[in-house]
Amino acid sequence: MSVLETNNLSKRFGGVVATDAVNLSLQKNRVHGLIGPNGAGKTTLIAQLAGQLVPDAGRVILNSRDITRLGEPARVRAGLTRTFQISALFNDFSVLENVAFAVQAKAGHSFRFWSNVGQNKKFNDRAHELLELLGLSNQAHANASALSHGEQRQLEIAMALATKPLVLMLDEPMAGMGAEESMRLIQLLQELKHDTTLLLVEHDMDAVFALADDLSVLVNGALIATGLAADVRQNPDVIAAYLGTST
Repeated sequence: MSVLETNNLSKRFGGVVATDAVNLSLQKNRVHGLIGPNGAGKTTLIAQLAGQLVPDAGRVILNSRDITRLGEPARVRAGLTRTFQISALFNDFSVLENVAFAVQAKAGHSFRFWSNVGQNKKFNDRAHELLELLGLSNQAHANASALSHGEQRQLEIAMALATKPLVLMLDEPMAGMGAEESMRLIQLLQELKHDTTLLLVEHDMDAVFALADDLSVLVNGALIATGLAADVRQNPDVIAAYLGTST
């Protein structure tokens, strides 16, 4: 069952074709990897999915709903949420407060009530649940700035999950992590797909092949292969254009 798909999604910047009639399909409760060399168009594609960029042509369909013309906040409300390469946290607030802010926003409350979020049991209870899920319960009362890089990425994911996404787009979640932190995050993401669909953009091929059920390869703005990860990994065009060696 497709939960997110694009139909001939295209974007140009002058004479540069950033995405070229991309047809992408994400199946429910699976991890879909999106890989490609630098400059392949991955960032542009994700930006169109997130609503940061308006496509020149094509459509974005979420859960059978055309969301092509919706802005970013409306897409989040519809169930499409993105994390970024660089964590965007409220560093002067506690780990718990960061997640409670996200829960508060999902509930439709303004961030101007920051001073009261710590006293709201409903927000805090949900925040505690998400911190336990992401393995951060012991850090709940630490400042976000005190977390390690890997823990900050986990916190960002907890905040994203507070929006109750149908699809969570992860933009290079392993960036800057050591081997131990990466392995811990891989284990966490493997659990998350039971509750949401994941689109994983990642340069760490070990992480991609450990996580991805399905895989799409973007080169020069066009998909050259898409399908089961095991099949795409052996595709001669993919090996020649990106992976470099058969594995």
